[in-house]
Amino acid sequence: MTNSGSPWANMDESSQRRVDSDSSHNLFWITDLQGNYGFCIQVADTIIFTDNKIKLKGISIIKRKAKKNTIELFLILNKKEEWEIFLSLCEDLVAVTKRYDTSEKMLTAVENRLKRWQQLLKQDLNQVFTIEKQMGLFSELLCLKEVAAHKVGLNQAIVSWVGPEFDKQDFLLDGAVVEVKSHRTSKGEIAHISSLQQLHSEKEPLYLMSYALTVSENGLNVEDISHSIRTLLMAGSNEILDLFENKLMQYGYIPEIIKEPLQQFILDKTKLFKISDSFPKIVPMDVKNQIVHVQYSIDLSLCSEFEIEVETFLQEGGN
Repeated sequence: MTNSGSPWANMDESSQRRVDSDSSHNLFWITDLQGNYGFCIQVADTIIFTDNKIKLKGISIIKRKAKKNTIELFLILNKKEEWEIFLSLCEDLVAVTKRYDTSEKMLTAVENRLKRWQQLLKQDLNQVFTIEKQMGLFSELLCLKEVAAHKVGLNQAIVSWVGPEFDKQDFLLDGAVVEVKSHRTSKGEIAHISSLQQLHSEKEPLYLMSYALTVSENGLNVEDISHSIRTLLMAGSNEILDLFENKLMQYGYIPEIIKEPLQQFILDKTKLFKISDSFPKIVPMDVKNQIVHVQYSIDLSLCSEFEIEVETFLQEGGN
């Protein structure tokens, strides 16, 4: 595979060049004595690396004291043919560093980011970001931006978004729990329930938010929605922006490693249902202990008696 698009393409062995001349931090693209590709962060030797347990698959992490009262953090790629995912990691770290003025806070953020990449690189990076997964994330991001944020504020909505953590439901808000489902408009209002817990919560009230989507070149994709949320976050807390990016990564959304073009969707209809005792669902307490996993589908077109307006939901609880 050609590496013509990489920052290391024309670099000799044992050389370095600055990543960004405008950055207040010392970041470098490097090659080692064997010509392996690398990335280096230099900070003052008064700053301490707080985590020595980070291990990245296929990448060597080296920390050393350098001259002129500095210490260096090196990431060295073991196999050149894997440079594209390595470049994605490095560019992600560069983006993180730009959010912090001090080296201490910058390095802490970098180490936190590396912990996320540590988990990511343990996964199969050849997995396809399926249209079903895109629809799921697209809908959860819409709910985050257009519903949860209006009820509890954008920052708290991101904290409350637990879909990427594979919790029982997708949003655990103060005073409400929300499960988000999406379906193709052309296939009817069918919600596929993947576990006994999705429509059951000890915390009440519980809601089901349904999004009807159509694949269309005139629509938006996951990156469009996530970018609009990032833009809103840029003026606020760096920690919340990092949390949002981490949750996208947990969901499996990393644009640089997705090989196929993202699907675009038009939102046709949004419906919100309040899950009462009489809502059609399978209740965990009614299932024998020997049954450990249940999946079923609900025709939401037959559930109009449980439907409420989104505005009603936003006003409930005094929010």
